[in-house]
Amino acid sequence: MNRLPRLRRADCFLGAAAALLLSAAPLPAATLFGLLNTGELYHSTNGGVTWTAFGSIPVHDAVGLAAGTSTSDLYLLSRSGSVYHSVNGGSAWTAVGAIAASDAVALTLRPDGGIMALTRTGTLYLSTNLGVSFTGLAALTGSNWISLTRGPLGRYYALTETGEVAESQDDGVTWTTVGAVTVSNAVSMHRKGAELYMLMSTGEVARSLNYGQTWVTVGAMTASGMRALVDDGTQLIAAAETGEIATSSNGVTWTWVGAINQLSVMALGKDTPLVTGVEGESSPPRFVARAPYPNPRVGAGGATFPFTSSGPDHVRIELFGVDGRLLARRTGESFAGSGAHEFHWEPAGLPSGTYLVRLTTTSGRTAATKWTLAR
Repeated sequence: MNRLPRLRRADCFLGAAAALLLSAAPLPAATLFGLLNTGELYHSTNGGVTWTAFGSIPVHDAVGLAAGTSTSDLYLLSRSGSVYHSVNGGSAWTAVGAIAASDAVALTLRPDGGIMALTRTGTLYLSTNLGVSFTGLAALTGSNWISLTRGPLGRYYALTETGEVAESQDDGVTWTTVGAVTVSNAVSMHRKGAELYMLMSTGEVARSLNYGQTWVTVGAMTASGMRALVDDGTQLIAAAETGEIATSSNGVTWTWVGAINQLSVMALGKDTPLVTGVEGESSPPRFVARAPYPNPRVGAGGATFPFTSSGPDHVRIELFGVDGRLLARRTGESFAGSGAHEFHWEPAGLPSGTYLVRLTTTSGRTAATKWTLAR
């Protein structure tokens, strides 16, 4: 069994420092669910740090879980096509219907209550009667589809194992290939805010800021056998098949935080309602910190600290140590217009180490990332 690396002490301190510095951010709102091939259901209410056995699910091949009108209204899809419904947050399940396929890979719900289920061969099914019956909605070109997710602006996205991304802007009726990543091991795609993230089985993470059209590899976990990607409202959650859980606020830096301690994880789900439109998103990300470069900075010299803003603003940059102490600050600078901007900065008097970089605007938005200096 693959063993994942232990979390370094510096990462622990930085995680705690980031939590304090960004305390204005909302606490995780979603309950996370781990679907296991043993027919067990585990859940976490603290962002994946601890997991508790929550009961059993009716199948051993669950591939997706999503909430409908409330956190108690859950739907479950199995690879063999059966659909189950829970009205009490997952404590008990009732069979409601099935799709005419044995290679189901993912499900999601539309704001109108329609349930969409995707198969590996690209058939997309729709139920308009709470999962009782399904009819074919669309046929996606390809034969290795593995993920389906709701995106921003009412869009839907599907992903193949070989990295092709298809988009629908009409509730799943028609699909167009909009982008791709040259890989052979994509396993999951998920949206956080207006950004899309793609997870590979070997731990690499790619991100798209323009609705799936272009993708950039932004981070990686030193792991293999990665299986699922979801979010809890504030951070991304990734799971290995062997149960280990990693989290990230931006897809760039990842921290191993916990484990389900069961074999094998089939999928992750959450109880954020989809039918009520809670996940609606009408605009691109407003303020996002990008990965500094070079990172690590070896020897003398500073670094470039890039970020993205949705409009003109005044931004200051600060560096904090692993204990949360402010170590360096640069005078704020005004940036005109939206899009990509950057600071070029060489903080004076810093020893070797890993630092939390915090960017703050005069309008109150905050973003953070990490930077390592090696003298």
